[in-house]
Amino acid sequence: MMSPTEGPRTASLIASAGPSIFSPENFRKAIAAGASAIRVSASKYPLDVLAQKADAVVAAAKELERPVDLLLDLPGSKSRFTNDDFFSLAGVERVRIWYQPVPARRDIAVPEIGLTGDDLGAIIEPGDVLIAGDGEDALRVESVADDHCMAQPLTFGNLGRRKGATVAGKRQSYVSLTESDLEALATIGDTPYSAVVVSFVEDAKTIEMVRAAMAAGTPTDRQPAVIAKVETRAGVAATRDIAGASDAVLLGRGDLLMDCGELDFYDLGKEVLKTCSKAGVPVIVGTQLMPSMSVGWLPNRSELAYLSHLIEKNVDGLMLAFETTVGKQPIRTIALVAELIERYGGGPTRPMFPLRYEM
Repeated sequence: MMSPTEGPRTASLIASAGPSIFSPENFRKAIAAGASAIRVSASKYPLDVLAQKADAVVAAAKELERPVDLLLDLPGSKSRFTNDDFFSLAGVERVRIWYQPVPARRDIAVPEIGLTGDDLGAIIEPGDVLIAGDGEDALRVESVADDHCMAQPLTFGNLGRRKGATVAGKRQSYVSLTESDLEALATIGDTPYSAVVVSFVEDAKTIEMVRAAMAAGTPTDRQPAVIAKVETRAGVAATRDIAGASDAVLLGRGDLLMDCGELDFYDLGKEVLKTCSKAGVPVIVGTQLMPSMSVGWLPNRSELAYLSHLIEKNVDGLMLAFETTVGKQPIRTIALVAELIERYGGGPTRPMFPLRYEM
């Protein structure tokens, strides 16, 4: 296991890379505003683009003389909508959802979208609520066929690119490591990424597989840290073992809410934080920490209060996602969270792991 960097125990501020900050100039602005880590998702971009963005982050960190972690998020596999562009639900009465790629476009009145993965279609029944992303939108299933279902939108937003899909109240299967994830792990030794984030971890064996995959191309003393994302009931139940095998744990609140439902969400999240604290393993809290700043000038009061509470509780990292991927005020949001960390956490933001590039 890799030890976190020495120094005052203040939180790392992780900014997820997306269109809102996905340029060398915006990386520089994000780091200057207080981001101490940049997270890049391997689900969105090919390996050559990931390498280019890593180089851009390193260049910005050196220019500003501010050390910055680089986190490569391995997405695993879950059911997702197949749209490559925004899919608007505004004014839509019905949607046909295919359990496979959408057939060749026909002149029909009902909008169509596809779902990846075979498992979700097998459990969908009339009356089910199909949730998109982290709960931003939802559709109620009206009828089902062998290869598709018909659903009525319950919300009328824009489905973002390839958002995850979940059936409310039903357990579905996840894959922690896909072939593309393993390919990325085998080549990560030649990159400046200081840590890999592994999705849907539900046992310590998954972390062992990650380390073995990295060992094929990277000496043990040069391997990036491994961050286990706990985001299902099964993962929460195994947190102690997972924490013992990992360099850090990321509480993935978005998928945890989808998996466990509203009433158990708080208790399960609290259990992860307590277990990691007792084990002495760094813990990161992620997603939707302050999304309200994308629709208003000031943050939502409950977001502001809970985020400050997390910082006072000495969490080791806070991860912004929507706020910096497609949010409308990414730099202002980063700057505010960084100021909160300094006020309630006792010091400025900091990287969590030894850097894999020279400053």
